[in-house]
Formats: sequence, structure tokens, C-alpha cells
Amino acid sequence: MDFSSEPGPKMGCVIRGRAPATSLSYHESGSHLFVASEKDSVLRIIDCLNGGAPTDRPPMIKLQREGIRTVRATHHGHCVLFSPGINDGVPKKNSIYYLSVHDNKILREFEGHSGVINEISMSPVDDTFLSSGIDGSVRLWDCGKSGNGLGELKLPANVEGAPLAVFDSTGLVYGVSAAMAGGEGYHIHLFDARNYTVGPFSEMKVTRHDIESKLRVGGSTPERAYALSKAEWTSMQFNQSGKQILIGANGGIALSLDGYEGTVLHSFQTEAGPGGPSSSLPMAACFTSDDRSVVCGNDDGTVSCYQADSGLLARKLRGHVDPVGAVAVSPTYKQIATACTSTVVWIC
Repeated sequence: MDFSSEPGPKMGCVIRGRAPATSLSYHESGSHLFVASEKDSVLRIIDCLNGGAPTDRPPMIKLQREGIRTVRATHHGHCVLFSPGINDGVPKKNSIYYLSVHDNKILREFEGHSGVINEISMSPVDDTFLSSGIDGSVRLWDCGKSGNGLGELKLPANVEGAPLAVFDSTGLVYGVSAAMAGGEGYHIHLFDARNYTVGPFSEMKVTRHDIESKLRVGGSTPERAYALSKAEWTSMQFNQSGKQILIGANGGIALSLDGYEGTVLHSFQTEAGPGGPSSSLPMAACFTSDDRSVVCGNDDGTVSCYQADSGLLARKLRGHVDPVGAVAVSPTYKQIATACTSTVVWIC
């Protein structure tokens, strides 16, 4: 998507909510968007072709018992995966659920993690999916099979914190990131999804010093760059070609990395909200499906659209009144979705 050309994206529809959205996920057909809101335990469904509530399924599902934090569309148009909500830092249950949105029935429950689940990644080619959690494990599952899962990867002793695990666009590779001991940066290991038991085929290191240097080039003061260089990573995404990896992190920053070497290519920082330049919120960021742009949500309610190759700002979208905490790009249509308490579908 070229956000620099006129007239630029226009609002296609606005769906009002009562609590901030924590996760967005398009179905692979681009026909529907799933919106999770942790605070009120609600899953909303948006018809992206007609710009409103769907006619073939309920527009809103209340998940009061399980809660909901993260949602991921599956290959089935009427089924999603979701992780439970958190109360006072404790999840209601350390499970992943496979939900039929057609009749609001949980079809399967996947148990195995012993802590908060921080990422779910659906394979683009089959019904397997990855989950990662603060228990330090990465697990591989099959949507069609309940039980203990297909495999488990535990982190070595020289890493700290919670891993993130995601598939690339081919489904043949998945990446796992985890913090280095002592806060000196992050490891990213790439695995062959068909033969992951032999270990990673590529190991990259993203050092704190490299992150700090790129933040300073982007205009951060030395003190702020140092503090943000140690921010916890909260999301990871490969672009379609696999040549870049996008990291979202606490402190309102995102980083684009070289997908082969792990070099920090560009840094992106949130636009300040009413509270000033500092942010403790994670940056919501994603690549567009053509690899040309990076879309980032800001604390001031705007959405920044950057050129992926140069890291330069191409356009800023305005329309939200609260911090934008979730963004997603349609895999099929020239359309993006951004959310604060309300969700906006933009036509590009």
C-alpha cells in the first residue's frame, strides 16, 4: 500500500466499543475482522465487505467466564482461537480455546502452559498453531486435536523473560525470540517447521547497543534511548518476503529488523498522548500485505504509516480519540483496521 499518494485512506466504517481493543485479526478471506477486548471480555465481529455487523453470525460474543485477551482467525471462517483475559496479572486459565462464533460454543481447549499466554500464531498453510507464554515455553498444536499438543520447545538457561513465537508467511519457518541474560538484547532463532526438533537453522542476536544506536538516530535523547533499548518485546511479525521482521515493544516503540542478519533497520516511536512523551504501552504495529509499509498506532490517537524500506513517515491517519492499541491489515483487500475503544476500518 502506498500511503504517500492522494487522496489517502478513508474511513469505511466505525464500530463503537466500551473498552479498549487488545487484539485484531482478519480472516484470510478478508471478509471478517475479529476484535478482542480484554476489559469487558467481549469478542466483536465486523463484516469488512459491508461495513458493519455480519448477517451470518452474531456481531458480539460475551466471554465472561473465560475472558479474552488475544484472538486469532483460523482457516475456518466461523472459528477462532483465543487466550483468556487477565485479572490483576493472573489469567483466568492458562489455556487456549477454539471457539465457534456461529453458535458461541467452545469446541476445544488446549492446556499445557503454566502462565500467561502472550502470543498465538496460526500457520498459513494448515491447522497447526504456535503459542508462547511467560512460563518460558513454546508449544505447537493442531486445531483439530485436543490434548497435550504436537511439540514443546523450552528456552535454554542463557535467556530470560517470555518468548515470542510466530510463523512466517510460508508456514515453513517459525521464529522464536527471547531476551538475553542481563538485559543485553534479544535472541531470534529460526526453525524449520517440518523438522524443528533438530534445533534452529539460524541464530541472530539483536543487541541492546544496536537498538539504542538506532533510537538515537531517530531523535531520542541518550537517556531515553538507553531506557527504551531495554524495553520488553511484545509482538513479532515477518513480512511476506521474510526479508524483514517487525518487533513491537513496551515503551511505545517498534523496530524493523533484517530477516536474515537481525540488523536493526529502523525504529518507530509513538506520538505522545496527553500524558507527555513517555509511554508504558506496547506499540501496536504491522506490515502491510505488500511489504511496502509499516502501520503503527500512537498514544495520541493517530496512526502513523511508514515506508518499510526507508523508515520515513508517509502519512498520518486521524480519527481516534484514545490511544490506538491494536492494528491489522487485510490479507486480501486494500484495507486496514485500527482500534482504541472504537474500531475503524480504513479503505486504502
